[in-house]
Amino acid sequence: MTDPAPDLLELRGVSKHFGSFRAVDEVGFTVRTGARHAVIGPNGAGKSTLFGLVSGTLAATGGSLLLDGRDVTRLPVHRRVGLGIAATFQHSSLFLPETVLENVLLAALRRAGAGTGLGGRRKAGARAAATARARTLLERVGLPTRHDVPAAELSHGERRQLEVAVALATEPRLLLLDEPAAGMSPAETERLTRLIAALPDDVTVLLIEHDLDMVFELADTVTVMHLGHHLTTGPPDEVRASAEVQSAYLGTTEVSS
Repeated sequence: MTDPAPDLLELRGVSKHFGSFRAVDEVGFTVRTGARHAVIGPNGAGKSTLFGLVSGTLAATGGSLLLDGRDVTRLPVHRRVGLGIAATFQHSSLFLPETVLENVLLAALRRAGAGTGLGGRRKAGARAAATARARTLLERVGLPTRHDVPAAELSHGERRQLEVAVALATEPRLLLLDEPAAGMSPAETERLTRLIAALPDDVTVLLIEHDLDMVFELADTVTVMHLGHHLTTGPPDEVRASAEVQSAYLGTTEVSS
């Protein structure tokens, strides 16, 4: 029997209060290395606020977040990216006038540290290596023929694929996906689900998603939030069968796959 994978991310009593409103209140759970871990819950459950606390776009009111045992609670976004946390958000952060390739290339160059301080030959070599990596990532996410297309001309689904490629260019250990299927057609959602499922095992995924079909197909662990609180965490079948989850999340309606 193999030993369980260690925890990559640990939340310890994490809270975010906006005045008297407790958007996230003392939430705690762990995310195993290599997991496909989904966070679900109705609107107002605190999912996106929790996502902001993990990514660093929001400062925690209380509690702590540990990445591979290191406390990252007070670190800014760029420091977390350097430690291996990457995120895609509900609202696109792409450089829309730039080409698909340039969007990924910029992220790859930042990760490689290939700034203006490099000499000409070293800078050219770094750019060539980053370009090759960007092309490989675009093939991985299903955009191998769209390199020279401005990001603004992509479909909604293609933009989400590109956002995943940009995030992967930073070589993340933890990839945060905030409602990646929002606004997608069923065919686009299916394509995105296959993409996430095919990511390498050394990329841990923490996913916030309303599409339960996608969640229960993809996730090996599901956390349920309700009114800012952590309700339960467990295997998908266990969570789906929970009377407490059905009552809190969908009233008396069964959580179906």
